[in-house]
Amino acid sequence: MRLPSLKGGLALFLALLLLIWLALPLVPEGTGLRFGTGYRIFFTAMTLLGTLFFWFLGKERIPYPRGPAGVLISLTAVYLVTIGLLVLAGVVYPQFQRPQPAGAAAQEAAGRGKDLFWSDNVGCFRCHSAGGRGGARGPDLTQVASRAGARVAGLTADQYLLEKVSAGMTYRFTVPEYAPMMPPFGQILSEEQIGDLVAYLLSLEGE
Repeated sequence: MRLPSLKGGLALFLALLLLIWLALPLVPEGTGLRFGTGYRIFFTAMTLLGTLFFWFLGKERIPYPRGPAGVLISLTAVYLVTIGLLVLAGVVYPQFQRPQPAGAAAQEAAGRGKDLFWSDNVGCFRCHSAGGRGGARGPDLTQVASRAGARVAGLTADQYLLEKVSAGMTYRFTVPEYAPMMPPFGQILSEEQIGDLVAYLLSLEGE
């Protein structure tokens, strides 16, 4: 018996393509959903496969699998291919940001701060030493994380370091025995960069 073909299949296919490539990119970012190029290519491929499937059903003769084993193999193949493509798309183009293990963000910030500390552009190492390297015009910062919390009453170590690095020599509290000469990095670096520097200084506690 001849199965009825899908009416308007081409029109439906084109309508779905318009939806995928024109409407999905307009989804607000506030929803947390991201439909990048990879996902749109994936949806296009699935739409094409669906269209071909219904076209195949409209053929006059449809070869069926022979025996239970053939049916089982066919269903398993369809299942594995479909789930495999969905998993692959989710891994390559995740809809949501992957959760990071505890401390991963702080370690990344400390890594960026370390690069800033030892870079020629920022040059903290010219006046400060850490781990036995650097200058001596400023305090040794190797164990600054264990000292900074007791420097100013009411301020934690990270709060003090943020204020001190941002204000530099203009900070109202100075370190005894050292002349105030540090530039106010709040006027030179971004808030994120200062936060990275502080993250690095706090990480020195374990060195």
